[in-house]
Amino acid sequence: MYSDTMSRTQIYLGEEELTLLDRAVRETGASRSELIRRAVRATFGGQAAEERLRALRASAGSWRGRSGDGGAYVEEIRSGDVNERLARLGVR
Repeated sequence: MYSDTMSRTQIYLGEEELTLLDRAVRETGASRSELIRRAVRATFGGQAAEERLRALRASAGSWRGRSGDGGAYVEEIRSGDVNERLARLGVR
């Protein structure tokens, strides 16, 4: 996930930013530091914004040709217990 050595840094956050960060800490259970590292990687590393947008555009219309709506489909595949769902999907 990250290198063996880490550099300590100090940042200033406004009240709103700190509130958002602390909410994410409560929701995810991750530390402030880990969430900041994730945000840095998501913003400056890995897949560029243009690549993410290209992937989103490529997936547009993937529901085309199917009958029904997405909500009904999700309810159908989620019905029953987990073992039944896995069996229906051919996983078990």
